[in-house]
Amino acid sequence: MDPNYERVKEILEKHGIRPTSQRLEMANLILKEHQHLQAEEVFHLVNNHFPHASRATIFNNLKLFSEKGILGTLEVKAGVTHFDSNRSRHHHAVLESTGAIVDVELSETLEEQVLKELSKSFEQKTGRKLENSKLVITLKGD
Repeated sequence: MDPNYERVKEILEKHGIRPTSQRLEMANLILKEHQHLQAEEVFHLVNNHFPHASRATIFNNLKLFSEKGILGTLEVKAGVTHFDSNRSRHHHAVLESTGAIVDVELSETLEEQVLKELSKSFEQKTGRKLENSKLVITLKGD
């Protein structure tokens, strides 16, 4: 078996997911690089390599992958979910001109400071606490 597929098979099994041929193909395509894909984009990506995969199968597996922690989810715009293949701790910048999503890492100290200040401000303005915050920054300009 190809080393990439072997790695993906181990990831699926580690997360309690049976590695069917469709799941292996799908996970391999999604996890080969850090990317932020919408469900429809995953459908087209998988169908280019595995044309008999149904939309329902792909969408159900995306849900399973995110529930089991293989993929993260990110909602930059209300109602639009992106599936994030980078499971390391990070935040996101959205390039306003293109809509591209870029992973950004902050030092642990800076991240704690930024999230502490944001949480404090948010609670003062809304009376609600922030929990499990993810920072998404929109970058204007070229």
